[in-house]
Amino acid sequence: MVFIAVLALLVGTLIPLTITFNVKVGEPPQVTPQVSSKPLPTHTQPLGGITELVGSGLTIFKSYEDIAEFLRYLTSLTTLVGLPRTYGVEVVPITTVVPTVTPVTEVTTLKRDVVRVSRTNVQVVGVDEPDLVKCDGRLLIVASGSKVSIVGVNEKKLLTTLSFNDYVKGLYLYNNTLVVITESRPTIKPLLINDLELGCRCGFIVPEGTVNTSVYVYSVLSPEVPELKFKVWVVGPTLTSRLNGRYLYLITTLPIITSTIPIVNDVVVSPENIVRVDNYPNTYTTITSVDVLSGSYSTYSFMTGYSSWLYMSPKNLYLVSSTTPSYVDAYVIFIKVLIKYLPQDIASEVVSKLDLGDFSGCVELLINYLSSLSLDRVKELFSRVGDEVSKVVFNEVSRFYVFLVNGTSVVFRGSFEVDGRVLDQFSMEELGDYFIVATTSTNYTVKVFYQPTPIVITPTTTTVKVVECFRDKCVEKVLTITPTPQEVPKPIFYVVLQSVTTENNVFTVDIINLRVMGSLRGLAEGEIIYSARLLMNTFYLVTYRSVDPLYAIDVSDPTKPKVLGYLKIPGFSEYLHPLPNNKLLGIGVEDGLKISLFNVLDPKNMSELSKIRIEGAWSPALQDHHAVTIDLDNELVLIPVSIRGSSGVTVVSYSDDLLVLKKFIEHEGVFRTVYVGDELYIISPKSIKVYNIRTLDRLCEVVLGG
Repeated sequence: MVFIAVLALLVGTLIPLTITFNVKVGEPPQVTPQVSSKPLPTHTQPLGGITELVGSGLTIFKSYEDIAEFLRYLTSLTTLVGLPRTYGVEVVPITTVVPTVTPVTEVTTLKRDVVRVSRTNVQVVGVDEPDLVKCDGRLLIVASGSKVSIVGVNEKKLLTTLSFNDYVKGLYLYNNTLVVITESRPTIKPLLINDLELGCRCGFIVPEGTVNTSVYVYSVLSPEVPELKFKVWVVGPTLTSRLNGRYLYLITTLPIITSTIPIVNDVVVSPENIVRVDNYPNTYTTITSVDVLSGSYSTYSFMTGYSSWLYMSPKNLYLVSSTTPSYVDAYVIFIKVLIKYLPQDIASEVVSKLDLGDFSGCVELLINYLSSLSLDRVKELFSRVGDEVSKVVFNEVSRFYVFLVNGTSVVFRGSFEVDGRVLDQFSMEELGDYFIVATTSTNYTVKVFYQPTPIVITPTTTTVKVVECFRDKCVEKVLTITPTPQEVPKPIFYVVLQSVTTENNVFTVDIINLRVMGSLRGLAEGEIIYSARLLMNTFYLVTYRSVDPLYAIDVSDPTKPKVLGYLKIPGFSEYLHPLPNNKLLGIGVEDGLKISLFNVLDPKNMSELSKIRIEGAWSPALQDHHAVTIDLDNELVLIPVSIRGSSGVTVVSYSDDLLVLKKFIEHEGVFRTVYVGDELYIISPKSIKVYNIRTLDRLCEVVLGG
């Protein structure tokens, strides 16, 4: 029947997704890799040896053969047609790599301590984030495409340009050390990694075309001739990164397909530094911690679900993986409910195959049984099943992986889950010994749709031999029989997930024990979170459907978060930024670009003091907070804006509780602004225009080229 074909097709093609969702089909078999029994290490010891940490049991692999065996188990959950083409390198497994480099002495330029300089707009003070522009008061570094331009601030000229074969993803500038992070898609001839050098016949591969991430570290003491100190490259695209003091934490991902394994600098990551976190992982989340001054680095790879956002404090690193229910979840629930209406013998067989993960065998049993029933019986059966499964509600879930960081050491502490999906990094903040997170939950229900569809069945035309006899003579004839086509009703059923409603939540988590201690659920039903920001003990949320409710949530007692007040205004804010004197800046949308100034002195009685609307305008600040520059001394907000084919920077004053558009400075392709002293630098890929930040008079232009 058509329904059975649809069921078989969906289950067969979507089974790989079941490893990331909530509905579990039985427990996994005995863990094949052996687990080390060494005691819990200190933070300076290698990762290998951890057996159980706070909040989670971990599997530590002792050998590459253990990893290969576990990967074979994962791939057995799906039907594979051949192996993907691969590329490889000659590798030698080691744990921690310390390149031979000349140590870089920490040097602080006096000018940087004297002249005020705008830094990258980051979430956590002291934890730098990657951006395409960095400035330390002496040098202004600009990345565009595959080039990095180094401009002398005093000289007002381009000193040199670094060219890469890769696409530049982000920069850091720390104590005369420039860090350039790039991505490339290599075209290396397909090749299997050398098994013999790994000491096992593992058949590890990396799919051809997998993106590589590279970290180039330069000394820019002499910026005209930057000196490349060392390079680290990792197989897999960049998720994100952070610079905490002199230590870079680079997070890359690599799908677990067949027998993939992470590689760093032509080195397969040591088995002791590969940890299975989830029962059914689908991604290597690799954290490479690099001392950008000495060149030493360590790599730890965790088998997890795919991570989408990162939050980092000076001591902790949080990766969050948000999952949405799939049609596989719906079909599994459908099958489990249907089992209750099957004959005992067939139900037992289906349960056995379901628990073993033998979905093809499960579907085959159902096909055989349902095909034997009448149409009326099938209709009645699915009506009952449909009523029952419609009562099942699926929720989105966000899982947080928590790591303790100390220099180049990274220790997995455990994980926790909350309902809903995280919007972005600003939906997460540390508050003392607690972690605050806001999510939007979309609830789904399962629906079974029945539709009897007439199918015309035309029997095959046949011939019949006829013998006619008269006395002693017989004559044979052939009679052609063409049966009348018959119209037979056949059932078609669809099992789908339907979103019912949305609601918003705030959770508080005990960082030490990784337990949810408080929650506030059901905020703004039918709306979704658009922005969030924690200021002192108040967590501000903006939700949106038709108006812009700004919520103020008291988290002074993390175990009992509560709403203090809310403000409803047109439009919505995509980004919130704290300002002095209990003010909050909102950048969002209301028939174009909207900039709002809120008074949050009394969270129970908030007000919008002033706003600017620019019709038909758009800003990269709506998607990237790094595009926002705040000059606290001059009370200015600087935002790149595109308006009906023109681009430039809006210079907005926020003094005296009033937003005023002082000037729109046109500059084609502008994407960042920085200030050094009284000079404002407006940056595009082709040039930098320099203005006096007080008078907004133009001073000069530095051409970058390219």
